[in-house]
Amino acid sequence: MKTARWGLMILLVSPVGIAAAHPRQNQAPQQDPVAAAARRTRDQKKDQTKTSKVYDNDSLPTTPGGINIVGQAAPAGATAANAPATDQGAAPAPGQANPAAGANPAENGAASAEITSVKEKLQSLQKDLDILQRTFTLDQQMYLSKPDHDGDKIGGAKLKSEQSQMADKQQEIADAQKKIDELQSKLTASSSAKQ
Repeated sequence: MKTARWGLMILLVSPVGIAAAHPRQNQAPQQDPVAAAARRTRDQKKDQTKTSKVYDNDSLPTTPGGINIVGQAAPAGATAANAPATDQGAAPAPGQANPAAGANPAENGAASAEITSVKEKLQSLQKDLDILQRTFTLDQQMYLSKPDHDGDKIGGAKLKSEQSQMADKQQEIADAQKKIDELQSKLTASSSAKQ
């Protein structure tokens, strides 16, 4: 009798379990709205065609001695407004008048050339100083990271040598800047005296 009861219970409960599981199998899985939007966007991008400009010898201007610039031309009024300010000792652009040119062209040309060469030397010295400072910083970090850096006499001597090299470069930079200032003041004084 007990078996009959259990059998009857199983028969009655199993359709309920099957019916409860059956609707879940037929239901479509819920989609993430973010993922669906991403799929739609990706599909739209695939449909769009990208047109790109191809530059070749036929589409570039061929002016002898000219400069080929790829891109849109700047508006006429924007070129003068966006032009960088020129130094006093720098050579004027073609078509512009040099205010000191009326004084003595040979003197002004020599002074301008000397100013240009000193400026180039100054830039070189500044780059050298920058490299020395970076090297010193790295060497100092390596030296100080050692637990027994007080006993490292070679590392300490190297750091002192680098410091003296940096001081020498800074002095050379100051001298070069002073020379540029003197040359520019001479150039402006000679041009104003002759006018």
